[in-house]
Amino acid sequence: MGRETKKIDAKGRFFLSTKLKESMGKDLVVTNSLDVGYLCVYTREHFDSVKEQIKGFNTMDKQVRKMRRAIIGEAEDVTVDSQGRVSVSAELWGRIGATPGSEICLFTDDGKIDICTKDFYDHEDHDLSQIEGLETLYSVEGL
Repeated sequence: MGRETKKIDAKGRFFLSTKLKESMGKDLVVTNSLDVGYLCVYTREHFDSVKEQIKGFNTMDKQVRKMRRAIIGEAEDVTVDSQGRVSVSAELWGRIGATPGSEICLFTDDGKIDICTKDFYDHEDHDLSQIEGLETLYSVEGL
């Protein structure tokens, strides 16, 4: 868990920390996120699970078809190289306004990494009190 800040190199790559490299493995999938301004990096197993869930949705629904194209259709198989670098296409980087030299934020969560530009994150609203029904989403005292 936690946030890491990285920089995209001239070839569109970013480094995974040793901890992330060990937990995520070598074979990953990068694709669009459901959240505007973010990409997702999944372990192969996690992405296969997400893909099966999406394939179960009603394809007669226009929004489902749009989501399938954005998540499954845009997905890229990537391999972490021996130095821990992950290469992402310019097209996917462009979806979040990132270019070589951009700083990005990585947020990890059990087989998934959310990525956004640092500039996007710094300007994003982080006020959790505005989320409707938040108190019903968790039951841990003291949060």
